[in-house]
Amino acid sequence: MPQGAEAFRNGFRLPPAVDFEMRESLVALLLLPIVCAASHFASAEWRLARMSCRIVIQQNTQITYIYRCVSCLGASTPEHLELELELHRCVGSQVATVTRHIESHELEPLRRTDSISIFHIPAGNDGDALVRRIINMLNPRQPRKHLHKYIFLWPGASMEQLQDLFSGCWAKQLLFGLAITRVDDGIFDFDPFAEGGLRVVQQRDHSASYSDKLKDMRGFELRYSMFADPLMAIPIQPVARYGYGAVDGVAARVAAEILNASVTYVLPEDNESYGRCLPNGSFTGVVKDLTSDKTHFGPNSRFVLDCMWPQVEVLYPHTRRMLYLVVPASDIQPEYLIFLRVFRRSVWHLLLANFLLVVLFFWLLQRLQKRVPRRWDMGRRFPFARWYEIVETFGKSHLGEPVERFSQISSMRAFLMCWILFSYVVTTIYFAKLESAFVRPTYEAQLDNLDGLSSLNVRIYAVTTIFDAVKSTLSERHYSLLASRSRQLPLALTTSYYQLIVSRRDRRSAFIMRDFHARDFLALTYNAQADRPSYHIVKEYLRSMLCTYIMPLGSPFLYKFQSLFTGFHEHGFYEHWRQMDLITRDGTSPNAEEFYEELGDQTDTDPAVADAAGNRRKKHVVLTLDVLQGAFYLWSLGIVLSSFGFLLEHGYCFWKTQQHKPYNIT
Repeated sequence: MPQGAEAFRNGFRLPPAVDFEMRESLVALLLLPIVCAASHFASAEWRLARMSCRIVIQQNTQITYIYRCVSCLGASTPEHLELELELHRCVGSQVATVTRHIESHELEPLRRTDSISIFHIPAGNDGDALVRRIINMLNPRQPRKHLHKYIFLWPGASMEQLQDLFSGCWAKQLLFGLAITRVDDGIFDFDPFAEGGLRVVQQRDHSASYSDKLKDMRGFELRYSMFADPLMAIPIQPVARYGYGAVDGVAARVAAEILNASVTYVLPEDNESYGRCLPNGSFTGVVKDLTSDKTHFGPNSRFVLDCMWPQVEVLYPHTRRMLYLVVPASDIQPEYLIFLRVFRRSVWHLLLANFLLVVLFFWLLQRLQKRVPRRWDMGRRFPFARWYEIVETFGKSHLGEPVERFSQISSMRAFLMCWILFSYVVTTIYFAKLESAFVRPTYEAQLDNLDGLSSLNVRIYAVTTIFDAVKSTLSERHYSLLASRSRQLPLALTTSYYQLIVSRRDRRSAFIMRDFHARDFLALTYNAQADRPSYHIVKEYLRSMLCTYIMPLGSPFLYKFQSLFTGFHEHGFYEHWRQMDLITRDGTSPNAEEFYEELGDQTDTDPAVADAAGNRRKKHVVLTLDVLQGAFYLWSLGIVLSSFGFLLEHGYCFWKTQQHKPYNIT
């Protein structure tokens, strides 16, 4: 056995004959792996890779992209390759990872999930060319920018190089980016709102976290694309300084104050307000200013048309609005029918049947009374009436005429007196309600579905985008009914209450309006003389759409405005501002809120609530058996008493006959 192997087997107990140099070489050979491992763990490349890996694990995104450049200068050095290998080994073993080659992408691909991107840049000046290429590759239209974060692993980069890197990132609307340059305190962030412009910030606490850069914007100029709305954004002159009032105006101003930003209000140059889609794929109005990066935010609450969704970003839609058709209220019922509509048809039928039964019953009583002998010649002095005379007598007494002939028979007199009392009660109620019907007349049924539009002679006014919005949801027949009566108006009119002007000029005008605008319009056009609205909201709505606010695609301010406006909704600020606006609006009384509540049944768009309210109102206008049952109970009691008297008379007559019957003596 060789001496070295034997020595290894004996636990380094070398025989004395072994030379000292051989023992040194054996010890060095055994310690070589330990020394190599220690030098590996202590290398800067390994520690830089671990710093990047720690940030990735801390963010815990759904996917991590590692961008590498094979053909770049300095990408083939041992240090660069070692760092890249360790980066893939650490990150790939912890999270879902995708490796991409920068050479294959001229523009950063769009992403649908939250992510973190790591760009491995060659050390020092060798990475300048790649940095310029990365900045050109960053996609300024990347949606939901706050969900995507970036790490720039650039060993040995100077402050000037980092300044150029972050300036290019901010120009591409990138908000969350960290640069790692060295092992000790080598993590850098940037502050785009620092005094004097963008400033590179070194993280001292080694937390390696992405800071909230929009917490304090230090007077940064936010440009709002905003225009007047008669209900939601009322201009406060001068608009450039004070902006707008009402709900949208107050929310936009408060958000800017919280962010410590200055605001510039920009009106659309084409005066197209909400904006519309053109056939060539471009836009007008506010949407044009936002998509061209002229402004940062559109604080007017609005619908987003289908053609606009791919080009803008929207805040979370906390409300859903309906588009309703507002038509003129129904006309008053013809006066010649008012005498018949005081009672329901069933009541009239019951009164007629009751009258015929009374005549028949009285005629039968009269026929039966012939069998009762009287002490006077009743047939000569008070002849029995024929059937048509009975009809005449009861008809006159029912209308209040005096009775010319009055029977001396008690049962017949009682029957006729009960009929007169019953007639008095019924006619009193009838004429009382007839008088009230003249004061509070009834109206024909309102239009509550689009099928009835074919019989309505109206002209429907709305801006062009409203007709585009309802076209995709209505049936072909319903849309043709709207289109045949449509009067399309330019978008510029949305900044004013054009409905009020049109309604004064055209009495047969109808409008397509949002639900809260429609309710306010009904309040403004309320007919105080008739004590009812002049217009009516058709309960079958035309379309339900999300009501939200829009920003440019890829806006870095989305998450902050989303957080602020969500807080406004959840803490009730919107409702408070709405009530305050209702109280302080010009031309509105201090009891405006109570007025809206009283108007609620007439402007309620819920069919169930509207039907219940209608039934309540009908009970005060049309008489039913619930109101007339007392009179019928009284009449029934009279019939029972007269019938009881009739039976007593016949019983008494029969008893007298039996008493005076001669005995037959044989």
